[in-house]
Order: sequence, then C-alpha cells, then structure tokens
Amino acid sequence: MPQRSLLTSALLLGMITAAGLAGPIAAQAGGPRQAADLDCADPQPGRYVVMGQGFAKGEPVAGILQETWNPDGSLRGVRLERRGSRYAESAYSGSYRAISECRVAISRSYGSATSPSQAVLDRAGHPRFSLGILPDVQLVSRWFNQPNRRCDAALLDGVVVSMQTGHSRKGANWQPNAVVQHEQWQQGQVNGIAVTSDGPSIIEALYKGSISISPDCLATVNQVDALGTAYHYRAVVLADGGGYLYLQTDPDDLTVGALERLQGQ
Repeated sequence: MPQRSLLTSALLLGMITAAGLAGPIAAQAGGPRQAADLDCADPQPGRYVVMGQGFAKGEPVAGILQETWNPDGSLRGVRLERRGSRYAESAYSGSYRAISECRVAISRSYGSATSPSQAVLDRAGHPRFSLGILPDVQLVSRWFNQPNRRCDAALLDGVVVSMQTGHSRKGANWQPNAVVQHEQWQQGQVNGIAVTSDGPSIIEALYKGSISISPDCLATVNQVDALGTAYHYRAVVLADGGGYLYLQTDPDDLTVGALERLQGQ
C-alpha cells in the first residue's frame, strides 16, 4: 500500500529499540540537568492524525488515530489498531496537558485500559512525534495536522507514491517486510505497481483497487494484484489533499504506511 515521504522518518523511528531509547535518558537521570533554551507555544487544540508502529509484549503492533483536541484539555478520537493478527477499531477519549521543555503529556482511555504517552511540540505548539511510555510497549508515532474539512475521493486524484513497513507472519514467527509503490488515482479507482521486499527476495506486482471514503475522512481500501491476491486496508485520508495513512487488516500481514499525493501531476 501507499505512503508519504514525510512519514519516512516516523517509520524509521518505529524501528528504534527500547534499549536505544533508554540510553540517553538513563545517562541524564543521575547527573545535574542543564537549562534548556526551548521556546514553544502551548499545545494547540485542533484535529490530528497519528501513525505509530512498534512492539507490545514482544508482539508487533501498529495503529492510526484520528483525534480532536479541545480547548479545555480533553480529547476524543477513533483508533484503528493491529496487534499481532488481530484488528480492532474503537472510539476513545482522554486528555492532554503541557509539560516542560516543549512537551505534552497525553492520556487515552481505551475501555478499561489507560495509555499514556508524551509528544514533542513544534514552535507553534503542534505535536510532531510521540512515544508510548508503558513499560511493556515500545511505540513511536508521527503526527499530522488534519484540517476540519470533509473528505472525498477527489482528494486523491493524480499520481501518488508510498512506502510501508511491517511484518508478515510465517508460521509462528513474524518477519519484517517493506513495500514501495507508484500509483495513479482517479475518482476513487487506482492502478499501481508495488515493489516488495520480505528479506531475501524482491517481488514486483501490478495491482488495481478502489477506496470508499466517508465524510469524516475514515476510509476502506481494497486492492487485488495481477495474480489475484486480495489486500484490505483501513485508512484515514488527509483532508488537505496530501494523501492518506493506512493500516492493513489481513491477519497475516501487519503493515502500516502512508501515501503521498504528488502535487501538480
């Protein structure tokens, strides 16, 4: 499936190990802190889309959120999630609050479970990257501003490119995979070519498909390649016309990625 170049950094960050993340933090914890010269606005209310990937209790996980931050510090959203072979979709609520040094603390409630995270802000107060902070979860996410506008298939018309990463289940094990694609969209229909790597081999495949988009920007994508293999995705379309983020729902393929629409083509 498709992806967006801005997301490349997010997908690479998703591969950072927990040990690597812990190193600098641990080194600072025992010594004196130096004053930081950081200048950011307060966290900004608005609508956001979040794409994350990582591991939970040794199992690959990936998710896409579309959420609204309210001026009173509350938030609400919809989560699309893969955890191993399982797919789930649900509404949630939570809160956010500013903490020091251009950061925001976020708490989301998924049923009886609470999921805390921290995000770093840009100078305007928009979250850009976040990190889950549960002890058994390693999850890094990339954020996108989502205009409060309706979405439709015309937002994707033109040429798009994508990159996705994830895992495919081989027996009892999950093996990494990666895909890049070039596509042409018109009125909700797509024709494309995918180049896939699952380790030792590279596979090229032509495919076609369609997208069904609701006004709230949630979407369903169905594709079939030249060999007749079908692929299924849930997605969030970016209301600015930049593309969409997507999550595969086929049980044996846990992939997440983004499609970037090339302007002027």
